Amino acid sequence: MASLPCFLCHGRRPRSAFFSLATACALALALAAPATAGAAETKLTAENRSALALTVYSNDLAMISEERRASLPAGEALLAIEDVSDRLRAETVLLGGAGVTLLEQSFVVDLLTPQRLLESALGKTVSLIRTHPQTGDDRVVEAEVLSLAGGVVLRVDGRIETTTPGRIAFAEIPAGLRSEPALLARLAVAEAGEKSLRLDYLTSGLAWRADYVARLNAAEDRMDLSALVTLTNATRSDYRDAALRLVAGDVNQTNAVPLSQPKFRNEMVAMSAPADAIAPPQSASDRYVYPVNRPVTLLRGETKQVPLMSAEGVAVKREYRFDGLANGNARSGEIGPVSADLVLEIENAEALGLGAPLPAGVVRIYGPGPGNAPLFLGEDFLAQTPEGEKARLRMGSAFDVTARARSTEFERLSNRSYETAQAITVKNAKDQPVEVLVGGSMPQGWMMLEETQPHEEETVNRIVWRLQVPAGGETELRYRVRVSN
Repeated sequence: MASLPCFLCHGRRPRSAFFSLATACALALALAAPATAGAAETKLTAENRSALALTVYSNDLAMISEERRASLPAGEALLAIEDVSDRLRAETVLLGGAGVTLLEQSFVVDLLTPQRLLESALGKTVSLIRTHPQTGDDRVVEAEVLSLAGGVVLRVDGRIETTTPGRIAFAEIPAGLRSEPALLARLAVAEAGEKSLRLDYLTSGLAWRADYVARLNAAEDRMDLSALVTLTNATRSDYRDAALRLVAGDVNQTNAVPLSQPKFRNEMVAMSAPADAIAPPQSASDRYVYPVNRPVTLLRGETKQVPLMSAEGVAVKREYRFDGLANGNARSGEIGPVSADLVLEIENAEALGLGAPLPAGVVRIYGPGPGNAPLFLGEDFLAQTPEGEKARLRMGSAFDVTARARSTEFERLSNRSYETAQAITVKNAKDQPVEVLVGGSMPQGWMMLEETQPHEEETVNRIVWRLQVPAGGETELRYRVRVSN
């Protein structure tokens, strides 16, 4: 099961686009006929599994690949495959095996409930069990179910009753109702005997994400970075001893129905797994696949964690940064005071302690506090970061580094151009000097005319200044731009 199966459309276009009315009716009746007609049903449960593999994506999607053993008679066989996901996408199912041909299949989610039992008994006679309030003896009477609109309406002993002071008993489970979802399949079997059937399908309700923990050193120029994979199972199925692969990267889904985030009933469980529980990522079709080195059991409603990676002594750069203060808009007015963002920049390079593709996830950052006790410094979302790219993590706001921005000049040159000037004052209340980055976006058609310090261009319309601010002091930046559009 190492390779990903392809999901192919196995429907065929009819040779002619025209059918007679009789042919169309016969086809409709055949498709509507219950899958259990004409042959005994063979039930396959999780006990029949001989192999199970889960390929889990991060966007509420998984591919289930499994093999089940079944003893089948020659000719036509009917299967009820249970212990499948209740969120199975029926249009993605692939079922087959050597010596068998799929004739038709359907996914049944019409489950056994009190309401469905009553609905199946509409117009029929059921048993009504009534208990004598003094003696406690039960008496069984026949009752006809007349209606369920707004409540149960029964005919009992020639009277119409709208309440049921008793228990309604059914002689058997109605056809078509099941206690668990099942995939029903009609097969043509060439020879009788034990068969190995391969089942692949897509399902929602299974997902994973990466959760990172970063520990800064005292100098805040290095950190230890570790990551856990958090797996969630919001289906009604248990997956025991499954080979697990995790896919990093988004996959496109056509006409996908958005699902609300499930609420999980279990507490988070941390697996006791070695640091190399997950193999190094493998590149596949512009995505990365992380094979888990040991079988994983993921029960219904469970959240579980396994180690993903760890790196020590990763180089980081600490930045004080103001974004949005500088701009080339006309009459920008006055802004501030505002606090600087505390940002950590990491470069995903082997020489700097990393050098492997990092899947998206939340990074929680800790550092040494007073008395060397650990202190939570903040958290930020890390986007998918391939090797060689940089990532910035915002920890929060700096208490002692603030700035104000004010418009100092504005001159309209024409109806399509103007000149504007701005002054930005950065204050540092710390007892040591700091470097501060002041960034902003400029409109199209901008040109720098004057500036007290040279800027750097991060993109065509995004610039940044690096200001040195003394301890207990301030630094002022002034610039003038012309905008023509």
